[in-house]
Amino acid sequence: MRYRKKVYGKTMCEVTDYHTGRTYKKQSARQKKEKVTPLQMALQNQKNAESQLRMLIDINFHEEDFYITLTYEIEPTLEQAKKDITLFIKKLRRRYTKLGQPLKYIYTCEGERRIHFHILVNRIQDMTVKELKGLWPHGYSKKEAYQGEWRDAVRIASYFVKESDRKLEATGFKRKWVSSQNLEKPKVKKERLHSNTWAEAITPPKGYYVETDSIVEGVSLAGYPYRFYRLIKIEEPKSNQKWWKTKELNTPRNRVHVERCST
Repeated sequence: MRYRKKVYGKTMCEVTDYHTGRTYKKQSARQKKEKVTPLQMALQNQKNAESQLRMLIDINFHEEDFYITLTYEIEPTLEQAKKDITLFIKKLRRRYTKLGQPLKYIYTCEGERRIHFHILVNRIQDMTVKELKGLWPHGYSKKEAYQGEWRDAVRIASYFVKESDRKLEATGFKRKWVSSQNLEKPKVKKERLHSNTWAEAITPPKGYYVETDSIVEGVSLAGYPYRFYRLIKIEEPKSNQKWWKTKELNTPRNRVHVERCST
């Protein structure tokens, strides 16, 4: 018997098969648990943070939302930078409120050399360069379109967490990222599986395919085996898209073979 955890986003679902002391076979040899080093714990925390952030991004932000970069012409103090980004969010929220729409955002601060911010914001209408300058008069500001694909959520989450990890102590920001309170949380489903091992083949459910590069089999810090993989939702074909392009991807349900991890 083992556990399976599924975390559902908008374009993907992340699956983890794992064991605990209750589900692991008594006759199986558990890998000897070693003392967890600070580096191992830091890497695990980073992995957990990335997982949480990419699903938040995937479920809350869509194609053509804004990816904004804010920099300084004159380097501020840390305290001033905190005040500036807080004021920027307040002014942005005020603008959204006037339009009768809620503001959703996630931002991170970088500052090992020069302090600057990266922000994901939901789009309600176009924002001109002049408007953005009015909201951020401290230096250069850049607005790009978020692409809205699963790859973008994975890439941005990794960038936010890794950059903030490297520069967290330098900037003094306690959290790896800051987000609005109105973000939708991903749905999490946990279940017990009767089998104590996972099959060599990963067969995705209908409407998904397996991202093969995401498959990881390993041993947790507690000494139990686990397997992680990512399922990508298959987009409905557009009217001008050949039907076989989607059919080819979904037949025979993209079964992926991996080496079995026995217990």
